[in-house]
Amino acid sequence: MRVFYRALYNVVSFATVIIVLHFIAHVPDHKLWTAPPWLQWSMSVLQFAGLVFGALAFEHLDGAEFMGFRQVWRYLSRREVAGNIEGLTQKELVTGGVYGIVRHPMYLAGIVIFTFNPHITVNGITISVLADLYFIFGMLIEERRFLRIFGGQYREYMRRVPRLVPRLCLRKGSGKH
Repeated sequence: MRVFYRALYNVVSFATVIIVLHFIAHVPDHKLWTAPPWLQWSMSVLQFAGLVFGALAFEHLDGAEFMGFRQVWRYLSRREVAGNIEGLTQKELVTGGVYGIVRHPMYLAGIVIFTFNPHITVNGITISVLADLYFIFGMLIEERRFLRIFGGQYREYMRRVPRLVPRLCLRKGSGKH
């Protein structure tokens, strides 16, 4: 399980997305709304910012391990099985960088990218709603898992760092103005 879990999860997820996109491409669609040009630009900037913010989350992660490639390679090359049930070997809670702004930067990035589409169609809004629900559900499951793994350390992190919406103002007593 540890060796192939993440790789299989990602392969199945990718295949599912391709299949869903194929079917959606064949469903009749019609435009519901297009943002005015000034708003299109702003929404596109927000989407790009979401992409950058999500990419910054990988600054603190091993991307090959996150995708499951490292676990499979370790097993095929050395018959080594390591890590937790998903094969992840990182034992420390990441709280720096974008993880110091929100607890779930990749989910926030996904929500921003899907939600701020300046061209709204019936199929597009369906995809956006389903993707956003997927991200929210994944976030809640991940929090339960991290509470089990990190316990009090994660509870303290939850107290200090918002789940999804960054704080726009500094807390009183933080020493920063």
